[in-house]
Amino acid sequence: MKLYTRISVAVMATLLGPVTASGQGAPQDSVRSDEEAVRVRGVVTDITTRRPLQFAEIEIFDFEDEPRLAWEGVSDSTGAFFGPRLRPSLYQVRAIALGYQTLTHMVALSGYGAADLQIEMSPEALELEPLVVVTRQRSRLESSGFYERRQRGFGHSLNRAEIEQRHPAYVTDLMRMMPGVSVAPGRMGGGGILRMRGGCIPEVIMDGVRMVQPVRLDDVLQVSDLEGIEVYGPGTSPLAYSHSNCGTVLAWTRDPGSTDGRPWSWKRAGAAAGFLLIGFFLTR
Repeated sequence: MKLYTRISVAVMATLLGPVTASGQGAPQDSVRSDEEAVRVRGVVTDITTRRPLQFAEIEIFDFEDEPRLAWEGVSDSTGAFFGPRLRPSLYQVRAIALGYQTLTHMVALSGYGAADLQIEMSPEALELEPLVVVTRQRSRLESSGFYERRQRGFGHSLNRAEIEQRHPAYVTDLMRMMPGVSVAPGRMGGGGILRMRGGCIPEVIMDGVRMVQPVRLDDVLQVSDLEGIEVYGPGTSPLAYSHSNCGTVLAWTRDPGSTDGRPWSWKRAGAAAGFLLIGFFLTR
């Protein structure tokens, strides 16, 4: 930030310090005569862009005896200001502009003629409040459209909080009380098989992947693995998953890291691999 003056040839001036703003209308008693007065004028600009600054306030204080306001005014659209004739004396010039650092400068005027001031102002750095940006990763249920489908009112669904409230021992325990759904006991201690009204076996889709039928959910999933489950009867399955005339079960597993370090159980991994192998050989 700096302020410097250019003085016309017929005028002597001495710079003594920093500066501030401008205006119109000066006390006439500060002028002794035209022969012993100096016309003060100048231009206010941005020190970085060199563009003129409009509405900068300029104040000139007479410091010969005791400080008093000798003139004040405002710069125009070109950044220029035109002061009155001032008597030879020591003056303080002050420039003030919104968004800029205030400048003050001491100038000693003597002789006659005109004193041209060129005031260059530095932008003032604004201290802003710290900005904290918080982002939240969408859960698997949100990204899969679980809650949008629930709002439509078709089928029956449970999210993780609702699952924990029921304290089920097995995944199939969650569906024993759902209308139109029954659980047939499995053989040799295996997991139960879901059946819809009429005894048909619904299609099971896990995390968007269709499983080979019949699927025993208790052999594939543990309750701790489950983030949400949806059960749809015949004719109510979502269009993207309506591949069966019996009904559809959508199972969504928990996000990685949300199951106490066990996002994928060995039991579930082995069962899923077995179903995939069976499906591979059946489609050959």
